Amino acid sequence: MKKDGRNMPNEEVLIGKQKAPSEGKRNVFLFGMISLFTDISSEMIYSLVPGFLRSLGATSTLIGLIEGIAEATAALSKSFFGWLSDRLKNRKLFVFLGYSLSALSKPFLFLAGHWSAVLGVRFADRTGKGLRSPARDALLSQSVSAKRRGLGFGFQRAMDNLGAASGPLLAMLILYLSHNNMRLVFLLSVIPALIGVSFIFFVREIRSLSRTVKEARKDGPLDARFIWFSIAMVVFTLGNSSNAFLLLRAQDSGISLSLVPLIWTVYSAVAALSSPVFGHLSDKIGRRWVILVSFVVYSAVYFLFGNFSTPLAMWLLFAAYGVHHGLSEGVFRAFIADLIPAERRATAYGIYETMIGLALFPASLIFGLLWDKLSPQIAFYTGAGLSLLAGVIFIVTQRGRRGVDD
Repeated sequence: MKKDGRNMPNEEVLIGKQKAPSEGKRNVFLFGMISLFTDISSEMIYSLVPGFLRSLGATSTLIGLIEGIAEATAALSKSFFGWLSDRLKNRKLFVFLGYSLSALSKPFLFLAGHWSAVLGVRFADRTGKGLRSPARDALLSQSVSAKRRGLGFGFQRAMDNLGAASGPLLAMLILYLSHNNMRLVFLLSVIPALIGVSFIFFVREIRSLSRTVKEARKDGPLDARFIWFSIAMVVFTLGNSSNAFLLLRAQDSGISLSLVPLIWTVYSAVAALSSPVFGHLSDKIGRRWVILVSFVVYSAVYFLFGNFSTPLAMWLLFAAYGVHHGLSEGVFRAFIADLIPAERRATAYGIYETMIGLALFPASLIFGLLWDKLSPQIAFYTGAGLSLLAGVIFIVTQRGRRGVDD
């Protein structure tokens, strides 16, 4: 079978024509459960961290610096660990180590007495993400048939966001019962994290169905379309700072600290509901148009964040922001899998995430500086403009081109 006048990798043809093995279907479900419980844990604390840092004396610029360092750590480690996962042909080990490190780092927020301690926890947590993410995405891409890849990633992202919606609600309950004891929330967050880790023991490695093209292309250059997509995403990421600033915007609009977890739940619930829908849509109409729409939606949402600062506007905009993530998260990952042979996907995911993370460091720092030195409006307008620019780069460089499995 050919696409764009080229022979497709044999293992991709075989997977596209066959049903995914039972182990693969189970993996999709298990990764959904892992993501569900891990994000319950993560989101129990995520929306509280900006306010916690402020209580420790951190400025908006310093919060941006902490978030930038944390995400850059994940990015730099992903490239290496993705390559190592491909080299060792062992995805599960990296998935286990990464989720375990993140889980065990969370309770140390309970002991934090200075913003530097929070930085240390974020550093460990993001290192764990660097360990696990490329291997997880590569294994997931091999666990579902090519024609249903968008739906498979959409399901995983839906469970991730369902956990993200549930975590803040659990945090609110704990805060209510403990009279706003944030440190207790941090301590209890380890429980769902460890439950998530336990599911990893049942995940199975998926071996390639064919080695013919793998050996021929093992050390060759990655597809130029993948490189251009990564460049477009770097531009987008420069305007996609830490979500901590959205939470600060919500607080500044008059939404109380006790309701901040709830507004984050609204975002996560919308993302959870829309991820499989848009993932399945990308399977039907192709990923490019769904990705382009995601850039436009993000730009509109950030523009409106800059123009409106009422509590009602915040609730609506967080819901719209959830739509953007439903359009983007799973579809981006499926698009990369369309372009890269299975045996090199962890490497590709690692390189992609490294490029994104390196851009995220200055993005969060610049956003914080624009917020402090000029205004929140200027910061949000900058993000909106960069998203549109990324959309232009994407559509120009991908125009007339189809992924190997589109």
